[in-house]
Amino acid sequence: MPNSMIETQNLSISYWSKNKRIEALHDVSLSINAGEFVTLIGPSGCGKSTLLNVIAGLISPGTEVQGTFNTSGIKQIGYLFQKQTLLPWRTVLDNVTAPLEIRGVSRTEGRRKALALLEKYGLSGFEHSFPRELSGGMQQRVLLIRTLIYEPDVVLLDEPLSSLDAQTRALLQDEFLRLWRDTGCTFLLVTHDLDEAIALSQRVFLLSSRPGTIVKEFEINLPKDRSAIAIRTDSQFQTIQREMWSDLTKQVLQQQDQGFALFQR
Repeated sequence: MPNSMIETQNLSISYWSKNKRIEALHDVSLSINAGEFVTLIGPSGCGKSTLLNVIAGLISPGTEVQGTFNTSGIKQIGYLFQKQTLLPWRTVLDNVTAPLEIRGVSRTEGRRKALALLEKYGLSGFEHSFPRELSGGMQQRVLLIRTLIYEPDVVLLDEPLSSLDAQTRALLQDEFLRLWRDTGCTFLLVTHDLDEAIALSQRVFLLSSRPGTIVKEFEINLPKDRSAIAIRTDSQFQTIQREMWSDLTKQVLQQQDQGFALFQR
């Protein structure tokens, strides 16, 4: 695909855990275009985060990789984790400028870029606050700005909103859509929240129970300029949700059956 930013062909990943080889992914083939917002869903432990780590180049020693994956078109990758990773001894401004410091950008230029982003995304006035003085939603917004300040081509999101309350989560989903539209970055999200997957994405890949393989691709034909909050009442949203929930339930029940069979051995 000429505009492909991320591509895998028959990708299988396995690793050692407690003297046993675990097959995390099996025969995964997908292609993600530049500027897309794509989401991975599936049962817990099906290899979604493993796939993000492979794309990011975070492969542990002893991991066996079969098949191919191509990310040669990516110059910079941003990675937003589920865990809060702000530096508690640094202010908001100094947290946001940290990636630019590491890259040798001057303090003046780094602060100029950071202040502009903080103002644009609603954090003006909190530049000199410390992480402990911010709400959970504000902390996540700072993390996202810190991820975007060095202008990555691809942003990987590993359940970054899972610890937040429903209202804050919905508001930040709208922020994600706004940032995606503003930057033109490719966003790849892992989530267990089907509503979140539909509200944010252009395409959603459903992975099977472990070892994860892609069992279905959903095209989310909703307006690009949508609100993640308002779109939930759309009839098309609800149709997609029912179909996706039915398919995900099959995979979860299959995983449950596999676990029960293993327990009986």
